[in-house]
Amino acid sequence: MLRAMNCDARDAAARYYDLARRDMAADLEALSAAPRGVVLYMPELVALLKPARRDCPERWELLDDAPADADAWYIHLLVGDLALARRLAAGLPPLPWGCFCRGLRNRCPHCLPWRRLLPLPTQPHKHRT
Repeated sequence: MLRAMNCDARDAAARYYDLARRDMAADLEALSAAPRGVVLYMPELVALLKPARRDCPERWELLDDAPADADAWYIHLLVGDLALARRLAAGLPPLPWGCFCRGLRNRCPHCLPWRRLLPLPTQPHKHRT
């Protein structure tokens, strides 16, 4: 995740795209047209996700590709409020894996169980008397 502390997540996303020499408008258009593509573009959070197959990392960045047999959410970009992202992600159709690359730092594919990426429900504390 690219951190965007105390700033507009959209500005941080634009800076990332400039550094990566990618076309954000093209990526937004591809994800917006893709079945089950997710585009959140707001001051607090920019999140770009799509369904993917965990075992096909070479297809993850094909943002208009949404395989019917997807077993993962590919997180293309996540900038901003991570707690908000986790709360919203809990409403996505469940897939067992979350996949991502670390952008400019590391192009290697990474996969984690989706449940590790989401917060665990908080349990009320039981007080002993």
